Amino acid sequence: MRTRGFKFHHTFGVLFVSFILSFQLNCSSPTPQEQGRQVLEDAAEAMGGLETLRGIENITRRGNRQSNSLGQARVTAERLLIGSPGAYTQIIDFTVPREVNLSGEREIITVANAARGGYRDVQGRALRPLEPGQMEGYQKEWDRDIVKFLVHALGSESSIEGYESTEVDGQPVHITQVRYIDGTLYKITMGHGSDVISKLEFTEERNPYGDLDKERSFSNYLEMGGLTLPFTETTREMGEVTRMLEWTEITINQDLPEERFEIPETELSIRERAQALLGADTLPVEPTELAPGVYLGESVSMNNMWVEFDEFILVAEGPNNERQSLEVIRQIRETVGDKPIRYLVTTHHHADHTGGIRTYAGEGAIVVTHANNEEIIREILTRPHTLKPDLLAESGLEPQIETVDERQTISDGTRTVELLHVPNAHADGYLAIYLPREGLIFQSDMLSILQGETGDPVLRPYTREFYDAVVKEGWRVNQIVPGHGRIAPWKELADALKE
Repeated sequence: MRTRGFKFHHTFGVLFVSFILSFQLNCSSPTPQEQGRQVLEDAAEAMGGLETLRGIENITRRGNRQSNSLGQARVTAERLLIGSPGAYTQIIDFTVPREVNLSGEREIITVANAARGGYRDVQGRALRPLEPGQMEGYQKEWDRDIVKFLVHALGSESSIEGYESTEVDGQPVHITQVRYIDGTLYKITMGHGSDVISKLEFTEERNPYGDLDKERSFSNYLEMGGLTLPFTETTREMGEVTRMLEWTEITINQDLPEERFEIPETELSIRERAQALLGADTLPVEPTELAPGVYLGESVSMNNMWVEFDEFILVAEGPNNERQSLEVIRQIRETVGDKPIRYLVTTHHHADHTGGIRTYAGEGAIVVTHANNEEIIREILTRPHTLKPDLLAESGLEPQIETVDERQTISDGTRTVELLHVPNAHADGYLAIYLPREGLIFQSDMLSILQGETGDPVLRPYTREFYDAVVKEGWRVNQIVPGHGRIAPWKELADALKE
């Protein structure tokens, strides 16, 4: 009997301990991943439910947009060129995906199509195909559009990597970290009196600044047809507001205006060029010899000029991005050989004109700029580029900068290039680039004569400042070599100013 009693008590004890352990395991706190998933599911439910969000095939938003351009201010001490608010319509078809944007009262159009490429109307004056980097930007925005963000975040291609909770003004706030479908790590904030998403924080590659912290906030959520959607969206980069969208009307799954999505056929073959650029690893650069050893490199929307000296090469302007710069360097090798690129001269500090300068610094070139631009040029050349390492990041070279005050001459006795500071209302650290023997002047943004554009040059408020400075310097210019658009006779500018 004692043995049987011992066996009974032993068996009972084992069962009791197993029961307690099982109870504790079942009652243990959820993991951060489980908590994160729960608050994301709650956010989806608050917007109308995950299945409802999955069922959104297209969305049309109408309202106002204000875009402030990072790196485009007149002076380098300021980050932004502040834009004016204007009417804006956005139509997204997620089934392709594809998108139409209509800007302003004139409804200036941009079309992007993941299967066919895209184009934009440049201020109602000329059409341009969208470049690969622009199309990649649209794809990112389609993926993280607020009506699709939670669908992807809770899908199998994303992973929840962390969760924390806190309080703001006495209200619970939930923060979940998600490694998204494109590899971006998002910090998602929900709560503060509501389950919906109030903010996304992330770091992504942003030319020419490299690894850039961004924040997108959502507010003014309103209920419409079984969905609750934000009617205000604000984007911040480097702590500055770069875009604000305020919608007055949102519709879901409506009939789409197919004619708006069409890419037109034109004399410049916009449709074919848009298709050819889709997913391209490089940008086309067409060299034109302007004089012996002097070439214009014309690309989709921005140009360079390169000048051969006896023992080196000088490049005027490093615009756009590394795709274009690498192709320019390839064309330089094809046209003038393997001499080292000693100088890269940039006309001014604006981001579209400095987006490719890092590539030349990675080749060992000295970046020449006006003294007013030194700080911003140094920032561009030294910021981290870990998310998408470029030639400079991989080279390990120390960037070299040379500044110009009022004027400078670069010469080897056989060829001369003159640089002149031209103060103006567009950029205070502006350099005009002149080849006296050839009668050529390279300029960017001082006037606009776009490729394929008809009519007279479009003059800017600062065009007269540029013209007067060149005349006062005594430069004898025959042709204008443009950072944008087509080559023009100097007389064309002089006649336009007279008129």
